[in-house]
Amino acid sequence: MTHSRLDKHFRITVAALTRRRPQMVQSLLASWGEMDLPENCDVRCLIVENDDEPRMRSVITAQPVLNNGMALDYVLETEAGIPFGRNRAAKEALAHGDDLLVFVDDDETVAQDWLVKLVNGYRNSDAVLLGGPVRIAPPSIKLTRLQAAIHDSLTRKHQKKEKRAQEKAARSTNPNITAATNNWIAETRLFSDENIWFDENMRFTGGTDTKLYQTVKAKGFVTGWIEDAYVYETLPVKRLSFRYQFQRAKDHGNNSFNLKMIQKPQSRYTIFLRIPTKVIQLILLTLSIPFTRGDALLKLAHKSGTFYGKLGAALGRRSQHYKKTTGH
Repeated sequence: MTHSRLDKHFRITVAALTRRRPQMVQSLLASWGEMDLPENCDVRCLIVENDDEPRMRSVITAQPVLNNGMALDYVLETEAGIPFGRNRAAKEALAHGDDLLVFVDDDETVAQDWLVKLVNGYRNSDAVLLGGPVRIAPPSIKLTRLQAAIHDSLTRKHQKKEKRAQEKAARSTNPNITAATNNWIAETRLFSDENIWFDENMRFTGGTDTKLYQTVKAKGFVTGWIEDAYVYETLPVKRLSFRYQFQRAKDHGNNSFNLKMIQKPQSRYTIFLRIPTKVIQLILLTLSIPFTRGDALLKLAHKSGTFYGKLGAALGRRSQHYKKTTGH
């Protein structure tokens, strides 16, 4: 452990990107305003609006100081695409003289002790980049039977993912758990000193946080996991459909396989040999749907979408998942 971290004073930017989700952003801001603040730190919050004009500026600047005393800043990034927004947040943090950059998504809210847990987790580690768990928020409206089944299945899936991450973290002080920007803390020197940035060639594909994490690992840095720093994702009704879950999985599969082909070019050809086995698996999943409380339905959407996305990547297609915004 780097003992100098324990009593060092840190400057921190807590950032979120947004695009045309005024209600969700207001929920995030409300949770930021209720946060406990970590000791021996200067903290400010930052909203980066990724749009062609400042549609959200009045919503953000209406409360320049949150209820807990934190300053709330706003910038507009007109270059479309998530990596441009994330890199803008990093540049703003560096210009502000910050040591640490924290990311959370605009469709999430944070636990009251979230930032305290996040910073304490960083202080008590040697990691330069750490992630934390995302839990599914309870539905705020009455759902149809299908929507409720998908919501409950996604909740169980996140619980299993969180448990696996806890088990990995318990076995190693440098676990290989991908830190996604939905709950993320990192040293700003990764950008300024190591020249590691979110890949702007992946404008709408998604997956730039995964690629950045892989780059950090490849350079030999320690990464970590903070198991008790919780954020809660709100799922709009539009995401609680088989079609959306298939599409999301297709795009994630496409991204991950494009990254894999960079490391293992032969994967482009061997993926086609798996088609017969995958078809049998999907048929068996389909037959089990009536007996699994929606879990098999969600698995069918995810496994079929993921494999279709990988096949698309092998044929040269690139995901455009983040061209459209879902939420409100």
